[in-house]
Amino acid sequence: MKKISAITFLLILSVFAGFAQQKNAKKWTISSGYGIGNVWVYFLKNNSLIKDIPDYKVSSIGPFSICAEYFINNKISIGTSASYSIVKGETKRFLVDEQISIFTALARVNYHFGHLEKLDPYLGGGLGYVRSVYKNNNSIPGPVPGEFGYSAQLGAHYYLTNHVGFYGELGYVNGSFLQLGFCLKL
Repeated sequence: MKKISAITFLLILSVFAGFAQQKNAKKWTISSGYGIGNVWVYFLKNNSLIKDIPDYKVSSIGPFSICAEYFINNKISIGTSASYSIVKGETKRFLVDEQISIFTALARVNYHFGHLEKLDPYLGGGLGYVRSVYKNNNSIPGPVPGEFGYSAQLGAHYYLTNHVGFYGELGYVNGSFLQLGFCLKL
């Protein structure tokens, strides 16, 4: 897994280095969003040591994400995304609180089909790194997801102006099933 982490880090670094060298700023898209349907909630509900206790409740914050894309041509974009979320499980009956914090960093590729004036639909995927930290108030060892991350998304940017708009992605995206947010075309 350390080898995968190192390769992912080098991929992300090379993408950012490529971004820094570009002189045509119209080919960038920066997106920031929030995930709906956090998959880590389901992970904690099904893998916790205390999941069978009747009053055990799981909640989440995030994932919050940011993504930078560079268009190689009209159809293909490459980029990186990073996200962060916190999932908490608790039961009042046994005074147990547990939490998983998840950070992901992925290199992504999207295929853009059907460019319209304001709408930019795409299909893509990504590979990268996941860092998970598990804590609880009883020092009980708990589940921690692996270090390998991936995404698969069907999405679209919708621009209100030449530079500002919204985006949505459906699939497995940064630890959620649906990602919604704002985008900026530079």
